[in-house]
Amino acid sequence: MKLLFRPLTALLCAAPLLVLSAADPLSPAEQELLQTIRARTLQGHISFLAADSLEGRDTPSRGLDVAADYIASQFRRFGLQPGSGDSYFQNAAFVRAKQPMDQFSFLLTAGDGQFKAAAEHTAVSAERAFALVDATPVMIQASGENAALPPASDVAGKAVVLLPGELRGRALFERRAAILALKPAALIVSGQAFMMREQLREAGSGTPRPPVITISDPAFASLAAKIDAKSKLSLSIQAPVEEPVPLKNVAAILPGSDPVLAKTYIILSAHYDHTGVNPRAEGDKINNGANDDASGVATVLAIAEALSAAPQRPKRSILFITYFGEEKGLLGSRYYAAHPLVALAQTAGNLNFEHMGRTDDNEGSRAGKLTSTGFDYTTLGQDLSDAAKLTGIEPWKHERNSDAFFGSSDNQSLANAGVPAITVSVSYIFPDYHRAGDHWDKIDYANMERVVRTCALTAFRVTNAAQEPRWVEANPRTANYVKTWRELHGAQ
Repeated sequence: MKLLFRPLTALLCAAPLLVLSAADPLSPAEQELLQTIRARTLQGHISFLAADSLEGRDTPSRGLDVAADYIASQFRRFGLQPGSGDSYFQNAAFVRAKQPMDQFSFLLTAGDGQFKAAAEHTAVSAERAFALVDATPVMIQASGENAALPPASDVAGKAVVLLPGELRGRALFERRAAILALKPAALIVSGQAFMMREQLREAGSGTPRPPVITISDPAFASLAAKIDAKSKLSLSIQAPVEEPVPLKNVAAILPGSDPVLAKTYIILSAHYDHTGVNPRAEGDKINNGANDDASGVATVLAIAEALSAAPQRPKRSILFITYFGEEKGLLGSRYYAAHPLVALAQTAGNLNFEHMGRTDDNEGSRAGKLTSTGFDYTTLGQDLSDAAKLTGIEPWKHERNSDAFFGSSDNQSLANAGVPAITVSVSYIFPDYHRAGDHWDKIDYANMERVVRTCALTAFRVTNAAQEPRWVEANPRTANYVKTWRELHGAQ
């Protein structure tokens, strides 16, 4: 692959210290820190994690467990403290739930018509057996991303039918979540029934959530639009069949050096799972996940090794963590946010890493560039930009994907808890994304060395700064996160 920049390893061979410009503002400690991050080390991590023998690191799988052991062994080698008591594993009790559909029934009567849902056009997410007989449904028709919802009193305990209209992706997910927060008896959605019959969820997670039924038949949407006070809905769902599944995040801590700032933490994270084996594929069936996200894990490991060996330890403490189950719905990071290893109020910020190795973005080369989701949501975006300018990397915001992808990676789980959090990337969508061709030998390691050094410098300076990262309140998209941050810190 042709690079736009001379490999940094060549510069290192020519001089004992990293020389970036005549007015190099880096301290000697920072120069020494950056030099310890090498392309060959990154290549070693990625080629192991994305090897065929790990079979795509599905959640759960033997390959995922091997990856977890490898990451823990590296944390141990660096001399980092275990992140979960005396263990590098934050164990999480999950269940694999299979939803039987042989006795499923659904009947909607509205206007002068009836609709019976077929199992093959329906996806069900339920935590228990559930039934309704001749219930009066409430119909919500989404007219836009910011459309108002009915008051909770009109929804609580009712069967709610959602017609999403033009809502898709994250906007639809958030609308569904908002309706579920109103505590309906059940939520029925017209849309693609792509959910699997088999799901993963935390065991014993408290009060069962309302069942969600997704129906893909267009005839349902047509009839649901006619729902009124005389309409009736009957529904019967079997209890899921559950099997225990032990999962784990892998975590380590580098204690800070400052007696005051060491009580606060910066989280450096990535997800170590991928999508496993595709039995329907022709030829190569293993989705190796080198860029997504062995490259993010390698970034965490490289920064962890560099900082743990640095003669000048950061002032704040750092929690290095790699998550399971990101590809199944941010499972590992959501579990962490609900069961944090360090208090969320003491967590100053989160730099999450995804897609750090490939420069062949579908929109063109990203060599020499670095971006992030929520680029202007937090002060971390400016911290990243400042570091990038010192290391010869171009910081930039993708006008569409930076915001659109904010909720698609593990930073979202910490952001929902109020913690300033972004995901740093080189590319968003690249050839072989979620496919078998995402191999370790397609990574641009010379470029990755440079961008990981940039991220290491960002992390080092953020952990040493007197001011913690903040949400950018002038950005209207951060309003809910600012509110949650204030509640987390007891601020007005």
